Parts: sequence; C-alpha cells; structure tokens
Amino acid sequence: VQYMLVLAVAAASSAAFTPALPLSRAPPALLRSPPPLLATSPAASDGRPTPLQRLKTATSSVAGFLDRRYFLVGVVTAVALAAAYPPLGRRGGPLRPERTVAWGATCGIFLLSGLNLPTSELARAAVSVRLHALIQGFNLLLIPLTTVLSCNALLAAGLLQPALRDGMVVMGLLPTTINMCVALSRSSGGDEAVAIFNAVLGNLLGVLLTPYLLLKLVGSAGALSAADTLQKLATRVLLPLLVGQLLRPPLQGAGVLAGRRKLLSRSSESLLLLIVYSTFCDTFLRGFGVPPATLAGLLAFVAGLHASHLWLAWQLGGLAGLRAKQRITLTLTATQKTLALGMPLLGVVFAGRPDLGLLCTPLLLQHPLQLLVGSLLSPRLKRIAAEEAP
Repeated sequence: VQYMLVLAVAAASSAAFTPALPLSRAPPALLRSPPPLLATSPAASDGRPTPLQRLKTATSSVAGFLDRRYFLVGVVTAVALAAAYPPLGRRGGPLRPERTVAWGATCGIFLLSGLNLPTSELARAAVSVRLHALIQGFNLLLIPLTTVLSCNALLAAGLLQPALRDGMVVMGLLPTTINMCVALSRSSGGDEAVAIFNAVLGNLLGVLLTPYLLLKLVGSAGALSAADTLQKLATRVLLPLLVGQLLRPPLQGAGVLAGRRKLLSRSSESLLLLIVYSTFCDTFLRGFGVPPATLAGLLAFVAGLHASHLWLAWQLGGLAGLRAKQRITLTLTATQKTLALGMPLLGVVFAGRPDLGLLCTPLLLQHPLQLLVGSLLSPRLKRIAAEEAP
C-alpha cells in the first residue's frame, strides 16, 4: 500500500510541474499505461523469476516432457486405466474392442501407413530380400530352436510342466504380429515399409510352416484356415494400405499432408495405445488360471527368453551391417509372436485337452510383455535412429 501511495504522489508531483497542453500534444509518457506492478516488483527487479514466470517454466517443461515421451507416458496410462476398470475395454465390453480395436485400430494403423509412406519406400522394401530372410529366419527358425532347447532343459530339471513346455513351443513357432510390429517400428524410428512387408509375409509363411513344425516338435498338427488368414490380411492390412497409397498423391498435391508427419505419427501411436489398453483389460480380467508361484516363474522365464531374443536380434543386425532403421525393425519384428493366429491354433491343435488353459498361458504372457517392452524401448531406439540420420 505504501509503495502504491509513493507512486501516486510521484505522479501527482510530475503532473503539477508539467505545463498544461492539449491532449493531442501531451508528452508520450503521460499517454502510456502504467507498467504492471509485477514487472516492477522487488522479486523481478533483483533478477529472480516471479511466481508466474516459474509456473510458465514448469508448465513448459512438463509439456515438453509429455511431447517427447508421448508414447511411453501413454503406455503407462493405458495399463493403469486397464488395471483400474478392466471390464470397460474387454472383448464384448462397452467399447466393443472386437470392432473398434480388431478392425478400427488395425485398419487405421495401415491406412495411416499408406498415407505416410511414399510408394517408392514400399517398392524398395519389397526387394530387400536379405533383410526379409534375416527377419523370417530369426522369427520362424531361430526362436523355435532356442525355445525348444531351453524348455527341454527346464523340463529335464523338473522346473517346467509338460503342458507349459508344449505351450512355450507353440508360441515359439508362431509368426510375427500383424499390426504391433508395424506400429512399434514406426514409433521407434524403424523402417516401417520393411515391417509392413514382413508382417504380411510372416503370417503367410506361418500358415504353411507352423502346422508342419508343430507336428515335428510337439507331435500334434492342426489345419489352419489359409483362406481365413488371407481374408484377414487382405481386409485389415492390404486394403487400408492400398487406400492410403491411393489417397496420398491427391492429398499431397493439395498440400493437406504438408507439415503433418508428426500428426500422422501421433495418430498411429494413439491407435496402438488403444490396442495396449484393450490387451491389458483382457489380461487383467481373465487372469491365467495357474498358481501365483508358477505364474511368477513362467513370467520370469518368458521375459528372460524374450530379452535374450531382443539382444540376439540387435547383435545380428550389427553383424549384418544394417543401418539403424533396419536394425530396429529387425529387432522389433523378428522377436514378436502373434496372438491373433496363436489362440485359434492352440484351440485346433489341442482341442479336448483338459489343460488347454495352461497351454495358452505362455502366449497370454508373451503378448502384453512384448508390447510393453517394445514401448519402453521405443524412445531409446528412436534416438539411435535420429543420431544416425544424415
């Protein structure tokens, strides 16, 4: 109050000693509004930030962190929301994930890929034969081999039940995921076109190779519906991708896509977060039907095996002389296993077995685990790709 009185007295004194002039000729200083008190407060005059400035700085820092870690923060949030109320996002629940996720999110991811990817990139990916051979060989040959050897060792030591061993082997024989490997490759700075090509190629090969390998390694085989798999790939992957590619030239010519690469990327990541949420809703609601001690031991085994496969794939990419983008895609695509093909396959191969729920447990653990691990690795992999970019 005293400070304001001093200012008022000073202003009155100044006005008293100023000659009377018309308003239009008044000194400029008298026409200016008085400066805000915050600007002349003691806190600002000695160089220290005001509370308002500190609030703006803190808000800017939080916004920057959320922008840089959008996907990672989104994964944590999605898992927390799924744990808080799983029925909302479960299959058959209010959000209808069998439509909004299985169809909407999957088609949306590949539609955005078609809009974002130049046709030349897809053409280049199609002829990367050596890289495709590395990804499919690792996914369909090396992972089954390491899984069988490690499971047989644990079975011989009495640390793994026979039913869980069979479930682990079936999981190891499955192809890569259809949409998860593509979305993770994109959010991690990998080669999205290569991921798309191998998602389609891997699931086609899985229809042919997985039943044969099951017969050799487990002693059972089931007839996978090639027509059903082809229909899903065509309607959920190839058709949205083609629509995106057809829409890309006119939208690009009209300037609609200019400067919106980040928006397209964030939209794709948001659709993947919807898949994460739905997956964990089902996981939390369904449970695994095994004793907690057995579940903890199996989770540790599945996580350790997945981590070793990630490390091996990354080292293999380095030995093969791959660039960072291709190395990231190799690591994320070659190490994943599809739940969409695995669950129907388990039902066909082991129909009538009383321990079918136990057989499904390894895959039910692997599916959310690979999604969570890939999401956690995404920021680090993206920085690696950015550091190598010219």
